[in-house]
Amino acid sequence: MANTDVTLGAASVLALNNQERTAGFTHKFEIDHTDIDEGTALDDTVTVSLGSLPDNFVVSKCFMYVKEAFDYSGDEAGTLTVQVGTDGDPNNYATAANLIATGTPVAAGVVVGAASGVIPTAAGSAGESGDALEALFTNSAAGSPSLLNVGKLVILMEIAEGLL
Repeated sequence: MANTDVTLGAASVLALNNQERTAGFTHKFEIDHTDIDEGTALDDTVTVSLGSLPDNFVVSKCFMYVKEAFDYSGDEAGTLTVQVGTDGDPNNYATAANLIATGTPVAAGVVVGAASGVIPTAAGSAGESGDALEALFTNSAAGSPSLLNVGKLVILMEIAEGLL
């Protein structure tokens, strides 16, 4: 198993629309299949850097939905999961959620992970110094991230700064 580190480009950190802001979210990240098609072997992982959390931060929500269904080229029967956290705690804000389960892609428009957007643990959700914010994609069973030919994930987060 190998890990590939990828930095999400500024073009994938998007301005929020009024509906998203009304729900309390402050940050939006779009991850395309081309951002994570780096690994080439079974059980490969891809760590996508979403940026840095600010000093004196509080993360209170993390919500994910599939904008475009992920799928492998060919007849691959692999699985693909995603979790969101920091470099020290990769699932602090969203625990592992399936994007492809036993070869069946999650349909577009479906929420993955906690539908409420509530983070799973309070530990690590606030800090006086910033931290690296990451999404960890894990491929298993069959296929590899390099065989992804379609898919887009949207991550919405509520991140406040200057509160501590």
